[in-house]
Amino acid sequence: MDTSSILSTLLSASSIKGISKTTGTDTDTVTTILSQAVPALLTGANKQATNSKTAESFAQALTEHAQDNTSNVGTFLKNVDLNDGAKIIQHLLGSSTASTTKSISKAANTDAETTSSVLSAAAPLLMSLLGKSAGSNTSSDALSSLIGGLMKNVSVTDLLGGLLGSSSTSKKTTKKSTSSAASSIAGSLIKNLLK
Repeated sequence: MDTSSILSTLLSASSIKGISKTTGTDTDTVTTILSQAVPALLTGANKQATNSKTAESFAQALTEHAQDNTSNVGTFLKNVDLNDGAKIIQHLLGSSTASTTKSISKAANTDAETTSSVLSAAAPLLMSLLGKSAGSNTSSDALSSLIGGLMKNVSVTDLLGGLLGSSSTSKKTTKKSTSSAASSIAGSLIKNLLK
């Protein structure tokens, strides 16, 4: 799996629908939460991979999650372990978990519990996708390169625009609002990635 496939899978319609069903959250809210969370999660993963105290355990976790069967994302998310996901989020976001969750919740116009639930459902999928992409090369340099590539080389704007645009209807007003939503979310993502 190449790096562009990670975000494509994580933010795909099937992932959004799967997380929506698992958490009882509407798809628009799931999309907004994930789009706001991706930069923070990737930054956290990069810190885990490059910190001498956490690199080995992070690499081991990726190796374990790489064994997960994600060939059918809907089925994977239907059976996802939310407790494991919550632990992953705690590891990736560390001491900023509460403040990041609060910030994402505000942007998504929802409560922290809903945001935590969505992130807990998405986290095991992210780890599995990262693990599959890393393969057997889980050195800190390789992982940092993989995650850095995700953060710098993938066109998140195009990805989100395509994702959100695919849910539009033939009504012009819906297309305009969808396009505006895509631009707004993508702009926020790019801003967060460049911090």
